[in-house]
Parts: sequence; structure tokens; C-alpha cells
Amino acid sequence: MIIRAIEFEDMLVKVLLKEVRKTRGLSQNELARLTQMSPQNIQKIEQGEAKSMTFKTLGRFCQALKCQPGDLLVYIEDSD
Repeated sequence: MIIRAIEFEDMLVKVLLKEVRKTRGLSQNELARLTQMSPQNIQKIEQGEAKSMTFKTLGRFCQALKCQPGDLLVYIEDSD
């Protein structure tokens, strides 16, 4: 399993957007419509290509997916 994570300074945070979206039965296009974001931005975040994510975006995801921020983000311990 490949873990795609966003690195915030020295921390790694995995974004579980794809997993939560799929459990809610939504497509990327449906989530884009609900959050008023482009499907390309949703795809970048899900593929771990986004460099950052604002709290506003996180809030939009939580509202659309009816979840809490902790459902979408998980901290990955440094293996060093």
C-alpha cells in the first residue's frame, strides 16, 4: 500500500479524502460540485500532489462529507 502524504514542515499528514468520499458513495465530480471546487483540485488532493490545504477547504470537505477534520487527516509517525 502506497501512503501518499502531505509534508507540513517536519510532519507527515495523510489525507484520507478518497477513502471517506468513497464510503459516502460520492464521485470526485459530485464532491467537486458540493464543495464548489474543481474536480482537478479534488484529484490533486486525493493523489497527494497538493502542497497544502487551507482550513476553508478542509471545512468544505467536512460539510459535504458530514465528517470531522480528524476523519480526513491522520498524522504519520516519523520512522527515524
